[in-house]
Amino acid sequence: MKTMYGPILLIGASGFIGRVLLAHLSRLLPDVALLVPSKRAWRHVALSTMPGLRLVQADVHEDKSLRALLADSRLVINLAGILHSDQANPWGKAFDKVHVQLPERILQSLDQQALIHISALGCQPEAVEDAPSMYLRSKSQAEKILLQSGHPVSLVRPSVVFGPNDQFLNVFAKLGAIAPIVPLAGAHARFAPVHVQDLCEAIGRLVLQRLGRLSDHRLQTQGAGGLADSGIETSLIVEAFGPDVMSLADLFRFASQAAHGYSPWIVPLAYPLAYLQARLLQTLPGPPLMSVDNLDSMRVDNLPSGKSEVLSVKIKTLAMLGIKARGLEAARAYLQRH
Repeated sequence: MKTMYGPILLIGASGFIGRVLLAHLSRLLPDVALLVPSKRAWRHVALSTMPGLRLVQADVHEDKSLRALLADSRLVINLAGILHSDQANPWGKAFDKVHVQLPERILQSLDQQALIHISALGCQPEAVEDAPSMYLRSKSQAEKILLQSGHPVSLVRPSVVFGPNDQFLNVFAKLGAIAPIVPLAGAHARFAPVHVQDLCEAIGRLVLQRLGRLSDHRLQTQGAGGLADSGIETSLIVEAFGPDVMSLADLFRFASQAAHGYSPWIVPLAYPLAYLQARLLQTLPGPPLMSVDNLDSMRVDNLPSGKSEVLSVKIKTLAMLGIKARGLEAARAYLQRH
């Protein structure tokens, strides 16, 4: 089909959420090209089979490459995010590069393009220094920069995301099968997990809104929800969370029960022991299951803010967008495959 609109540039879209979002957008907007840059594009050639998707060899951390990618794009979606970084105050170099510098450089390179930025529940751009971890401070700083820039931006704050192929409930299910006793750091931290499809539905509706296509006759059946009253030139925050509020320990039990019909004995660790466990896990080879900074993030519950606005920008929820979020029961089918 001939492309009628400039492409959508998706940064950091080769991961779990990005792949689901690409599939969703290719169905929602078949007349719009999806541009996906990667420094190691050869690793993601499977994405090229999606209709309208163009995989590009490019490093978005280089200004020249970023400007070239943005030149013809109509809209930018920034999904880039990492969970671990070197230790520093207020945040490490890796967090600075991906969470702070990249959004700022995207912002500086924008002309008339709309921007949708995927952030995280628990951010507090109104008080960056009060966030308990490097991860949340760096994410909060990016929000502060974007919201105070004067450029209209849509911020999406998901809770922890679950769905087939997630690295969350699936990890708990695998551990539950091999460990009769699990000493668990951050066991009492509470979450409101959001299904990846519900998150991508929300992002898709923001795309329609930013492109001015909410009234498109062919797309009316998708449902605009509460976005019709938000102008294209107005910034907006959407908090994406599910209906189930559970502690980390209960989420572990749920995943294990759903997968195997039983759960290991979970032993909550007090912070000094939790800190030692996190220090040990972050020194093991490969991506750590938990780091000290992850533990610090869990010192505050990963739940919606309950605020109606922050920095004079309105906050909406999935329900306000007309999306009925799925509960954790939606995970049972894929967990049972373990």
